[in-house]
Amino acid sequence: MTAAATQTFTVIGLSLDVDCAELLIAAVLPGPVADQIELLATSEDDSTRWAGEIRRPDPDTAAALAYAHCRRWGDED
Repeated sequence: MTAAATQTFTVIGLSLDVDCAELLIAAVLPGPVADQIELLATSEDDSTRWAGEIRRPDPDTAAALAYAHCRRWGDED
């Protein structure tokens, strides 16, 4: 059984400002494109735009890791 190749995915979503520990994922894009995404200052009432590059074998795993990262680190980022 061979392991799937690791790829870079860019996860984009909204981090809820209440505790910054909840990430609502909007998209998972193939490739390292986080630096091409213009994140605006907080303009929503209760959320901040978030983007990060995650290396995993598939987009679902990348999204799960981004979600877990926000749950673990909250407003420490």
